[in-house]
Amino acid sequence: MNSSTHRLANIIIDYSIITLTSISICISTGIFSFIICHVIKFKNSPHRVALLLTANIYFAILFSCILLLKEYIHVLSGHVYSLNSFDDGIHCQLRVYFLWSSNCTIYYSNTLQSIYRLCRVIFYRKKSLLSFQLYQILILIQWILCFLVMIPGLLLGNFKYLKDDYLCQIDYTSLKDICMNGILAYAIPLYTTIGCYLYTLRKMRRGNNRLILTMTQIQQISARRDLIVLSRICTLLGLLLTISIPAMIAYFIYLSSGYLPWWLSQSQWLAFSLITCIVTIVLLIISPHVRKLWTKKFRPRNVVIPMINKIH
Repeated sequence: MNSSTHRLANIIIDYSIITLTSISICISTGIFSFIICHVIKFKNSPHRVALLLTANIYFAILFSCILLLKEYIHVLSGHVYSLNSFDDGIHCQLRVYFLWSSNCTIYYSNTLQSIYRLCRVIFYRKKSLLSFQLYQILILIQWILCFLVMIPGLLLGNFKYLKDDYLCQIDYTSLKDICMNGILAYAIPLYTTIGCYLYTLRKMRRGNNRLILTMTQIQQISARRDLIVLSRICTLLGLLLTISIPAMIAYFIYLSSGYLPWWLSQSQWLAFSLITCIVTIVLLIISPHVRKLWTKKFRPRNVVIPMINKIH
């Protein structure tokens, strides 16, 4: 492909990313606002913690998509007008650091949801592990942690400016950089979530286990539902991990040919924007409390038409 074809393809991808992230922002904003209003209004709701954690995931998606949209507005102008460079040194690296940290929050917020589901099943008697105040603190810790785990990549200079893509990105020619950032951002939350699911499944499938015997029938139904939600969270994280497929393919191309394909960065952010757009809808479907709340709120109400007796 010649440079003009590359330029046209890049512009199309830029517009696609901007469109998809805009859709994700609109959906996430609407659902996040809807959940938070309910959490604030109904302080005695039994599903308040679950709703708060789901809102946390939507806020992570919203925050990440806003940063990506802001970045790609600049990228689009670079591709349209064939500008020389947007490399502003440390500022470029800081922007991509915040972008990658925000991506990290999506994965860790799902992990926090899985930890809560585990506590509901295994430690259902310990109300302190299910308190609303505890998960408010854990959400704050989760956000701080996500920004901390990406600091090594920033300090070690893992983020390099890509002249043709007008943004900074992880150096995909370095396996060490890929593995380090991949483990910190993706592997830790993924394996933690899978561990929560397997541990809960192991406890639930022991027929003679005291956990099952001490549960009421309602608690057993709730535990099975939480287990289903846990499995769906694992599936959701698996879906999010498909974002890394373009990077993996590109690295193998680099090993065999010695150069990185021009579409690497573009395809990765396109995959990210597409998957997050899908996740905003899927998350609504797999979250039973949010789905019930949503359908209850917007379900058409039966209109009662009073009968008028005719007087003859």
